[in-house]
Amino acid sequence: MDRALWVAMTAARNTTLQEAANANNLANTGTTGFKAALHAFRTVPTAGGGSLPTRTYAVDSTAAIDFRQGPVRTTGGVFDLALGSPGFFALQDADGREVYTRSGDFSARGDGTLVDRQGRVVLGEAGPLVIPADRKIEIGQDGTVSALPQSPPFNEIAVLGRLKLVNPDLQTLSRSPDGLFRTFDRQALPAAAGVEVRQGALEDSNVSPVDGLMATIRNARAFDLNMQMIQRLNTGAEATARLLNIA
Repeated sequence: MDRALWVAMTAARNTTLQEAANANNLANTGTTGFKAALHAFRTVPTAGGGSLPTRTYAVDSTAAIDFRQGPVRTTGGVFDLALGSPGFFALQDADGREVYTRSGDFSARGDGTLVDRQGRVVLGEAGPLVIPADRKIEIGQDGTVSALPQSPPFNEIAVLGRLKLVNPDLQTLSRSPDGLFRTFDRQALPAAAGVEVRQGALEDSNVSPVDGLMATIRNARAFDLNMQMIQRLNTGAEATARLLNIA
């Protein structure tokens, strides 16, 4: 009986963990550039006093991150950028190291430096990008940032730099609790050619609310099933104890 109780207990516990991860996905359906976490159960054998496994229990684990592109929404914002191909924008974190994101919800702060919504500096290939306040900004598909005059003569175009865009092997990245991606060795990635930028648009989260709600229902049913199993095992144990007391 203890083996059945162990299996039911671990299954119920890890179902709650899986639902917590699913709830986090659902909570980020409105987060620009968010990528859903894919979860799965795996079995782990447990050995008793000897070397042979005595039982197997279930463990919830993050199998992967769903890097599929989310819907691209047109906003018309000058510093709203979406990536139309695999790749990431490069930002500078508080520790001075590079971090990577698909969220292109940027703005220019008071001194003209291009930053994300949390104030992290957006990196160009030659360092931070500084935007002049009296110029019209255009960003090309290759990430080139150009400043155009707002009054004649209109032929004075200044190239401010090029956004640092990277396209690494996804297996070399991990997602931190802040939602940003970092390399495992925390080394900066080289700029990549061929990453497509779209100005005036944002990439929405790739989380499907319908799939998330269906997963919530499945998890609730699985948790209830395991709790019923635990209750039945407990009832059987109590009945066995009563019989032993009578004997």
